[in-house]
Amino acid sequence: MPSYKVIYFDFTGRAEPIRWLFSYGNIPFTDQRVSREEWVKLKPTTPFGQLPVLEIDGEPAAQSNALCRYVANLVGLDGKDAKENLAINQIVDAAEDLQKGVIEMFFCKDEDKKKELKAKFVSSSEVLLKNFDDRAGKNGGYLALNRLTWADIIVVLNYESWVNSVDQDVFKPYPNLQKVKKNVLSQDGIRNWIKTRPENKMKPKYDIKQDL
Repeated sequence: MPSYKVIYFDFTGRAEPIRWLFSYGNIPFTDQRVSREEWVKLKPTTPFGQLPVLEIDGEPAAQSNALCRYVANLVGLDGKDAKENLAINQIVDAAEDLQKGVIEMFFCKDEDKKKELKAKFVSSSEVLLKNFDDRAGKNGGYLALNRLTWADIIVVLNYESWVNSVDQDVFKPYPNLQKVKKNVLSQDGIRNWIKTRPENKMKPKYDIKQDL
């Protein structure tokens, strides 16, 4: 088996889906966390000057969604054909569109503007999460297909930041999304990772560990 090293900062962020996917598949990996000071030296050596980076037998690869697709393929959480992968990718991309609102709020320093962004996020999330809930209802508690895929992992993982952004349980009105969350968090490898992962240096109010 190849050796794998996930390189990222000392928090969850864009590397966390990769960590969850490896953990789901019980594939050993080195979780290398770098400080801001270390990043200054490391940055010129990375493929695109960004993190996360995944080293496969020492060879670096980058771009978080590409890395997720790679690991999802390793652990059997991708699609079996082009049509299934399309179903997965549209969920992932839709969730990422919503996540952009979280990032925009996080970096906004103007409190009035942040309130506007929060209201916009809440409105957008209600539309998207209702859509997701309907899909999960048709698929037996899964978002893209009638089985677990990496799309489910992405949405449940993003749920953590969505809750922290608006200080409310955004899945509460949606029983089928609650099933998606339960299906993801019932996976032994993911549960074990969440229980034992390093403390999130961002110190969010809500940690998904509370729901295990």
